[in-house]
Order: sequence, then C-alpha cells, then structure tokens
Amino acid sequence: MNIKNKKIHQHAFTLIELVISMTIIAIAIIGVMLAINTAELYSGDTLIKQQAASIAEAYLEEILGKNFPSGACPSGTRSTWTNICNYNGLSQAPTDQDGNAIAALAAYTVTVNVDSSTAVLGGLTAGIQVVRVDVNVSHRNMSAMTYSVYATNYN
Repeated sequence: MNIKNKKIHQHAFTLIELVISMTIIAIAIIGVMLAINTAELYSGDTLIKQQAASIAEAYLEEILGKNFPSGACPSGTRSTWTNICNYNGLSQAPTDQDGNAIAALAAYTVTVNVDSSTAVLGGLTAGIQVVRVDVNVSHRNMSAMTYSVYATNYN
C-alpha cells in the first residue's frame, strides 16, 4: 500500500480564525464587565430607598399617634406637640422625638405636610374629621419619595 497516495485530513484553526474568536470573546467579556459595573454603581440605591422608607414610617407612626386638632394648633417644640397639625410645614434632617439629630441620617431631609381641609377625599366625609399626612423624604443621591396617609376621627 502506498502511503503517498492517501490523503490525510488534518483539522486546525488558522491564525485569522483565532484572532476573530479572541476578538468576539473580548467583546463579550467587556459587555459583561460593563453590566457588572453598572449594577455595582447603583447597588446602594436600594439601601437608600429602604432607609428613606423607614424614616417616613417612623415619622408617620409618631404623627398618627397624636390627637386630632380641635381649633388652633399650639406652638412649641416637637417633643411637646400633641396634635397632628403641629407637624404641618416641618422640614428638617431626621431627628428623634426630642429633637436630637441623628448623625447617620444627616444626608436625608424630611418634609411634612398636613392637609386638614374639607376638600380631602373630595368632600365625601361629611361630619367626619379627615386629614392627609404627606411625609416627603429626600436624599442627596436620590429623588424625593412621598408617603401619604389618611387619618380619620369618628368622635
């Protein structure tokens, strides 16, 4: 048998095929790394939003634990406020109920609006006192988030 007449087929990659495949793999890796980088840049937003929600919840719990206004709201400091309407116009960095600043939350701002007008709920509450409390929490790295609650007084 003559070996010279037999064709031997060898399969291999050419240099051009190797360069093209390496380029495609490099582009894919760059795309994945960009996606990871973007996710890493915004990973703190979830923490900021959760903290803002906790701040708003704490303020709403404090506010809704107060009495409904009967006439004009007395002035004074936050620790002496007894009516829901006292909180109207409050704008400050988060503090405890005694007015002590919370250093870890200094980047946040809390604004409270209390609407006790008769237009609340479109006038559907004849004879029932209704107030809407809006707590707006903002952070220097996030747009403001507003939490609204309606409270009623059936007495």
